[in-house]
Amino acid sequence: MVKAGLTVALVAVLVAPALADYSQPSGLSVRAGLYLAQGDGKDAEGQNWFLVGFDKKLKEGSFLGAENGHFSFSADYYGKGSFSNVPVLYNYTARQDGFYYSVGAGIGFGHRQTGANSSDSSLDFNYQFSVGKDLVKGGNVLFVEARYLGNSRPALAGFALIGGVRF
Repeated sequence: MVKAGLTVALVAVLVAPALADYSQPSGLSVRAGLYLAQGDGKDAEGQNWFLVGFDKKLKEGSFLGAENGHFSFSADYYGKGSFSNVPVLYNYTARQDGFYYSVGAGIGFGHRQTGANSSDSSLDFNYQFSVGKDLVKGGNVLFVEARYLGNSRPALAGFALIGGVRF
């Protein structure tokens, strides 16, 4: 899974300059970063894990009084050693004063290797809260983001520091 995540991140970096020539944005964001595990996940595998993911903008809209926002679908992968999770979320993102704020909820496909030939997989409630800043560089929109990824299993909840590119 980590190799697949690294491949997706590398392809995104190589494809980004080519896609920057198009006048219409596709609404796709690709990200990678450092996931800071909490709870049992941190105790078993250490705090620093790898995260990779994407976000696809679905439609513009307002939510709970927030204007200048959009709804999106996202999927991420984070893990290390015997722990991993793939949250698939429906999100709302609002923009204000050069920053963006996002909340989302959905399901996560958690996994933990419990022995040489046994594992523990689960389908859990997942959610996220994030704040970020877009950085425009030569036509490409790069971004940095701080995110909390919540999970009904505390071993798979934690914070992330993320960087990415919007197409």
